Amino acid sequence: MIHTLYARLALTLTLALGLVGLIYGVFMFTTVQKNTQYAEQILNRDLAKVLVNERNLVHENELNKEELQDMFMDYMSVNPSIEIYLLSLDGEILSYSADPWQVKRTHVSLEPIQSFLGENATFPVLGDDPRSLEKQKVFSVTAIPMTDHPSGYLYVILRGEQYDQVEQLARDKELLYLGAWVVGIALFIGLIVGLLVFYPITRRLRLLSKQVDNFRQSEFKTLPDFQVSKDRDELSQLERNVSEMAKQTVQQFEHISAQDNQRRDLFASLSHDLRTPLAALHGYLETLEIKANSLDETQRAEYTQRAMKFSHRLKALIDELFEMAKLDTLDTAPHIEPFALPEFVQDMLQQYESSAQNISVSLKMEGDTSMPLVNADIALIQRVFENLIGNALRHVQAVDTITVQLNKQEDYVEVQVRDTGCGIAEEALSKIFDPLYQVNNAHRGGEHSGLGLAIVKRILQLHQSSIKVSSTQDVGTTFTFRLKF
Repeated sequence: MIHTLYARLALTLTLALGLVGLIYGVFMFTTVQKNTQYAEQILNRDLAKVLVNERNLVHENELNKEELQDMFMDYMSVNPSIEIYLLSLDGEILSYSADPWQVKRTHVSLEPIQSFLGENATFPVLGDDPRSLEKQKVFSVTAIPMTDHPSGYLYVILRGEQYDQVEQLARDKELLYLGAWVVGIALFIGLIVGLLVFYPITRRLRLLSKQVDNFRQSEFKTLPDFQVSKDRDELSQLERNVSEMAKQTVQQFEHISAQDNQRRDLFASLSHDLRTPLAALHGYLETLEIKANSLDETQRAEYTQRAMKFSHRLKALIDELFEMAKLDTLDTAPHIEPFALPEFVQDMLQQYESSAQNISVSLKMEGDTSMPLVNADIALIQRVFENLIGNALRHVQAVDTITVQLNKQEDYVEVQVRDTGCGIAEEALSKIFDPLYQVNNAHRGGEHSGLGLAIVKRILQLHQSSIKVSSTQDVGTTFTFRLKF
């Protein structure tokens, strides 16, 4: 039970209240003791003077030493709580009522005596205790003789050693009794407060812990029904954070599961695409080996050319598979550098100029040609344009046009790769970036692997960008993405 948060909070509060109660008890004891000293000194302020007058200690301005000794003996028996000392003018102890071995000092300080005898004395005034080298006690004092030229002082300790012993016993008993009550009440209050205040807090934590444990037992696949409070305290914030974390975890598991299923389907389809050119390549090579002596030069060249065709197709598919795998690794990071996009696009169009002229297709660039340098990975962006322009060339016919348009915005440039080809069916637009769909795309040519648009999408994701497509059949298709300055 002590290991629960509820028990720890309740125990902590109980101990804190107990400590506060103990400090309060000590403070009250000190205050009461000081007030007692004040009252006792005020009530006995003239005790020394009364003793001198009543006992006739001064006769014709001379100290009566015999009467002084009788007074010592009487008061030691009648009132043992006081101690009487005869002091010289410099504070030396000349005579006293106590046993000789009990007196530890030979002098007492005159400063408290002068403060006591002054008109503006602030009580209680504590003077040196002759029976101790460290303690100070309340006292009464008067000059002897009581003239303008005294020869000494009668110094009376109001709370002597015997009084201290009795008081200490009573004080220890009272303090123990008071402390027991204070600690007991504090513990009881701490327990009640812990039950009333900490239980609702720990109940929410227990519920949250149970929900998280159920979430773990479901292998982080079933989202618990988290009860999120609308309060703004730390516990409500914790509930919201755990709820959001659980939602993201479930979404990530679903995303990973979908990606895993997609990857398995993709590999199954790709294995078919790999098997087809590989089987054809193997067949032509096997024919060349078996019929090597019966084939003439023309037939041998034809078989070799067909084998090379399927070899190139197989190589292109494998290259794009490796490229896709590399882009999907966690440590892939583009090498960002500034470059002039208009000049870059112009070079890309010149790269495909020959292929376009062979099928009577026009390539051109439009839009803003004056703009700041864009920040991107040149090699990866080159791959984007190669895939988009190459894909457009496979879906256009003679007299069609492929246009790259640059639209300068405030902090980015919008790039459009537009063609006037056959277009894409509306129901297929949402799937064209799906590798699985592309692998089975019936429109692709025999040399095309079908992973080009998936690679384009991944490259732009690495640049914190995205790509959109719009198309109308028999009118054309437009791919749009952004690059930052």
